[in-house]
Amino acid sequence: MNFSINGFVYQVLIDPILLRLYNTILDNIDPSQRVVDVACGTGSQAMAIARKAIHVTGIDLSEEMISTARRAAHKRGVINVQFELRDASNLSAYENNEFDIAITSMAVHQFESSLAITILSEMKRIASKVIIVDYNYPMPKGFSRLVVKSIERFAGGDHYRNFRKYMGKDGIHYFAEQAGVEITSEVIRGNGVFVVVVGY
Repeated sequence: MNFSINGFVYQVLIDPILLRLYNTILDNIDPSQRVVDVACGTGSQAMAIARKAIHVTGIDLSEEMISTARRAAHKRGVINVQFELRDASNLSAYENNEFDIAITSMAVHQFESSLAITILSEMKRIASKVIIVDYNYPMPKGFSRLVVKSIERFAGGDHYRNFRKYMGKDGIHYFAEQAGVEITSEVIRGNGVFVVVVGY
C-alpha cells in the first residue's frame, strides 16, 4: 500500500473535526447493526463506528482514500470493517435495505446539488436509517463561522461554489427533502457550526 499525501492531509485536518462528533453519531447506532459509511475518506469514522456496530462498509470514489483507510484498518487490527472503491451516486451493487444505517459526514456540501440528492436517495434505498453530518444552517455569526467560510473559500473551485449553493439552499434540510429523507431528529454541535440529522 502506497503512502497518500491527500490521505495524510485529511487525517491531520478533517479527522480531528469529525472526532468531536463521533459520540453523537454513535448514540444512534446499536451493536447489532450493519452500517455503510458513504464518502468515507480516510476511514477514521468507519473505524470508530466499527467499535460499536457489528460490521461497517466504507465506500469512497478516491483510490487514495481507500488505500489510506485499508492501511489504517490493518495497522489498528480492525477486522469488522471493509473499504470498497465505489461511486456513491450508483450503489446498485447493494440491495434495498441491505444496511441498517447509511451515514455520510461533511460530504453533501462538497457535491453539486443534483449529485448530492442522488447520493442521499441511494443511501435511503440501501438502508433503513440515514445519518447525515454537515454544516448547520443557519450558522450563527461569530469566529467559528468566519473560520468555516475561510476554509471553504481557500478550497476554491467547484468545492467553494458547491458550499455556497448548499448554504444558499438552507443547508441539509433542502437536500434531505429532495431525496425523500424524512428528518426525525437533529443535534447541533460545534458552536452551531455542525448538525447531525437522522432520518428515514
